[in-house]
Parts: sequence; structure tokens; C-alpha cells
Amino acid sequence: MTDCTKPAHDEMSCDRTQRSTDRPLPRIFALLGYAVFSLVVLAVLLELASWAIWSVAHRSEYPGGSELQAASPAYQGYEWAAEFWQEEPRRQKSRKLYVPFLIWGVTNWHGKYVNNDQGETGVWRRTINPVRDDCKTRQVTVWTFGGSTMYGTGVPDWATLPSSLSRNLNAASSDCVVVSNFGVEGYVTNQELILLMEQLKAGGHPNMAIFYDGLNDAGAAGPSFGPPKPHFYIETTKARIEGSISGRFDFVRDSYTLLLAGAIRGFLFRRHPSRSVLDELHAKAVATVDNYEANLRVAKALGKAYHFRIYCFWQPSLYYGHKPLVPFEQQLPISDPWSRIVTAVYQEAETRAAATGDFIFLGGIFDSVKEPLYIDQGHLGPLGNEVAAQAVAKYIEDHPQN
Repeated sequence: MTDCTKPAHDEMSCDRTQRSTDRPLPRIFALLGYAVFSLVVLAVLLELASWAIWSVAHRSEYPGGSELQAASPAYQGYEWAAEFWQEEPRRQKSRKLYVPFLIWGVTNWHGKYVNNDQGETGVWRRTINPVRDDCKTRQVTVWTFGGSTMYGTGVPDWATLPSSLSRNLNAASSDCVVVSNFGVEGYVTNQELILLMEQLKAGGHPNMAIFYDGLNDAGAAGPSFGPPKPHFYIETTKARIEGSISGRFDFVRDSYTLLLAGAIRGFLFRRHPSRSVLDELHAKAVATVDNYEANLRVAKALGKAYHFRIYCFWQPSLYYGHKPLVPFEQQLPISDPWSRIVTAVYQEAETRAAATGDFIFLGGIFDSVKEPLYIDQGHLGPLGNEVAAQAVAKYIEDHPQN
């Protein structure tokens, strides 16, 4: 210990000792800053390590996202496929656009294969309508609504369901049919109904409106307890609007560290669904289809009031039906908790469609198709969209409405 009372002692050393004794706060703040800095560095390193482990583990099992879709044999024979999948991942990762009441919408995007055009009615995916000389005098306007399968995730503009539908409807009609694609990735029928009302309020007037749904409505029911969700991202949106603590730190929930921790926990403590969860599946399936049919009734009432025809179709998916699966389709994971509620909703929808006739169930239209159609559990390649469009066009042709 330094004795500053002795004359021979260094006065500068005594001054430093005295200042450190009289002013402890700088030392405390320095230690605190060092601790915070160390924690940040540790968190960054942990997140990077978790990202690396997560990426390696998932790629070794099966590719995910755009990698999964690009690997589908549904693209075999298309020379544009490789170049398309250099562009598509960037589009899928582009920023979301906020839209009042609808929460999100279509982002303005232009590429060689995918184009979302700004028009008088908003930003919408481009539909390729056949060019005909009589379009100025004999035009039938068709609006199409749905989620990502209607939007056309995973295919160029010319291969979306609306573009394929336009070719089929024009081939079967003496009138000039102009199809508009109002599909938005992630939408459920709740949002589509609002979108239809907004377009009518803005002065639009179609001759026909087509709804093509099912998978998103079924998925929004969710594999957890409680009623079906009104839309995707409800937890994030609700928490942010209410200003809760979880809403302020929801980015942490999406970190690779927590994703990896959850995966490890699920692997170590695997649990089969409890009886109560399985019992709830039927109730949630009934509630989901009830909500879907209620939306269709409102849409049909609008069609009657505004004098346009309404056609509603329940889309196919890999979770349901008896399609002869190619090896790629066989390897897609369709036995997770999410698939159980989807399957339950599809079963209820098929039963309800046969009983009421309120909508057309297309869950089995691929049962005799041996070619690869799916690029994941729900999205289709060009051939799949063409087959679905043919089924929709054939039904409309065989069932004209007054």
C-alpha cells in the first residue's frame, strides 16, 4: 500500500491514487461498458455460430426456401429456369409494402421474368393476356384473387395461373377476356374480401371475379391451441401495435440462436400431440371453413349488387389427394404439425363443397397426373398452373351464370 505521508514518496503516484479513490464512477462505467461490449461480441459470435450450424443442418437434410423450389423437376425442359432462379430469390427477399387495412401488399418489382406493375388500381403482378383485335369493343374483365399460388410464386409472368387462365378463357370464348391478377403472397380470404371491396369502391367493375384459395386459410388455423388466425403474422402485428415488450424485441425471437435452441429442444424432448390437441383439429377445421364460406357469401352478395359473376375454387396441395408422386415430391416434408391442421381443413372443405356447392373443391385434380408439378408443398410449376387453369376455365365454361 502506498504511504503518501512520507516525504520521499512520488507525488504523482499519490495524486493518481487519490483521484481513483475520490472518483470511483469512471471505473464503474468503464467496467460496465466493457461488460456490455463483451456481451454484444458474445451474442454476435453465438448468432454467427448458430447460423452456420442451422444452415449446414438444413442443407444436409433438404434445401429450404428458394433452394428447395429451384431443385424441383417441375422445371425440367425449361431453358429459362436457371436464370429465373437467379432473379427470384432477390424478389422473394424484397421489402414488404404496407397497405391500410390489408397490412401488406405487392411490392413494385421489375425483372426479366417477374414484373409487378404500378397501375390505376395499385401494384399488381403482370398477367399476359392474348392480343386480339376485338379487345376494344368486346371485352370481358376478369378479376382473380388468392394468395401466392394465384400471384404466381416460382414461375414467370406467362406461367402464372391468371396468365394460363387468360389463354384458356380466350380460346373458349368469342369475346376478348382480360384477366387481372389481384393475388398477394400470404393472403387469406379475409384480406381478399377487403381487397375486392376496396377495388369496387375505387370504381372498378369486373364482369367476373374468381377466388382460388384453401392452403393459406387452412394454414392460418395453426397447429397450436386457440381459434384460427385472421391472417398470417398476427402475433407480430398485434404485439407491435399494442407496444408490448415482446413486440419491441420480436427480432430476438427470429434469431438463429433461438431457432437452433428450439430445434434442439424439440429433438431432445419430442412429444406426440396430446389428445386435446388432436380433438381440437376438427373444431378448428370447421371454424376455418365456416369463415371461408362466410367470406364467399359476402363476396357473392357484392357480385349480385354490382352485377358480376363469382366463382370460388379450393386449390390443390401436396398435403391432400392421391397424386402419383415423383421422388422430389415424396421427399417434401408433409408430416409436421402444420400439415395436420391443413389436412383436417381440406377434409372438411371437401365434405362441405360436396354438401353445399358453395365452392368447387379441386383437391383431387392432380390424382391422375404423373408428371412433376409441385415446387414445394403448395406452389406449382408451369405445368401445374396450366392444369389448374384448365380445370377452372372448364368449370366456368360449363357453368355460365346469368
